[in-house]
Amino acid sequence: MDWALILAWGIKILSLFFIILTGVAYYTLAERKFAGFIQDRPGPNRAGIFGLFQPLADGIKFIAKEEIFPKNVSKGMYLLAPTISMTCAIMAWAVIPFGGSLPAPEWLAALTGVTTIDLQIANPDSGVLYMLAISSLSVYGIMIAGWSSNNKYSLLGGVRSTAQMISYELPMGLSIVVIVIMTGSLKLTDISDSQKDMWNILSPPGFVAFFIYVTAMFAETNRLPFDLAEAESELVVGFHTEYGAFKFALFFLAEYMNMITMSCLTTLLFFGGYNVPFHLGAGSPYQAFYGLGFFILKVLFFAFLFIWVRWTLPRFRYDQLMKLGWKKMIPWGLFAVMFAAIYTVYWKEGWMKLFI
Repeated sequence: MDWALILAWGIKILSLFFIILTGVAYYTLAERKFAGFIQDRPGPNRAGIFGLFQPLADGIKFIAKEEIFPKNVSKGMYLLAPTISMTCAIMAWAVIPFGGSLPAPEWLAALTGVTTIDLQIANPDSGVLYMLAISSLSVYGIMIAGWSSNNKYSLLGGVRSTAQMISYELPMGLSIVVIVIMTGSLKLTDISDSQKDMWNILSPPGFVAFFIYVTAMFAETNRLPFDLAEAESELVVGFHTEYGAFKFALFFLAEYMNMITMSCLTTLLFFGGYNVPFHLGAGSPYQAFYGLGFFILKVLFFAFLFIWVRWTLPRFRYDQLMKLGWKKMIPWGLFAVMFAAIYTVYWKEGWMKLFI
């Protein structure tokens, strides 16, 4: 076995894991700060300068809290549920390409013999299918949490959330099929590279698919206006009513991690991924840094969109939520798939000439 290569992979995986957890922690702080701004209050400002140590204080609080197990829970399943949610949230990041290849630092090259670093853990030919499979598996964490808690509020929240996620996976899948048809690949790097000259959002079927995808994205992550599983006025906090301390923290981190994952996927599918607009920096040895920078900026915009929408729009009723998914989103998704096939065969070359 090539132990040097395994070491290089291990360093890359641990680095990404540290960056993800740090980014998610400060994403929660950003949401609380922006919510405070909208509601005309300061938000967290006690822990450190401008409240910058608040995520660290929250982490210590979750870890130090006493672990309590409600009476008559199914203990094995009760502990398994947050583990499934967190594991699926982390595994989804394995196939996300953040950019091209960067030259390895001298110390890493000397230690492992690796001269370049791909800004991606793995690049399978079926990256899109992998993402859809992982998002489907996360349903089990919510469903098991609701059932194992032996609480009617938790059970109802779990059932609601599971039905919601299954319902909106269908239009989300159809919107992604539109992009697969137009690019001819399930590989996320191929989808990103195919947008060097024109982003998918600028094509007619891509424009339709984008709005279907974004709507499904909010429903999949249980965010307002689709957070019926956690509606405080109806279900306390939904499927994790009986969870506290570190177990609750896993659900909490998984939700915010999924929001950033969806922001990355939106960038890759519709907004050119790590491609730099107008070919800025083409031929430069730092081109990969340009790509990484623009990718992060696009992801931050969609991450901000999650916060903006949450503190702007009221939530739907549950019957409105399901009606929108089954009677509106799925028919529009099927139309977008048919439209994408016709566009790809007959109109794509002519349309792209408008942008090239």
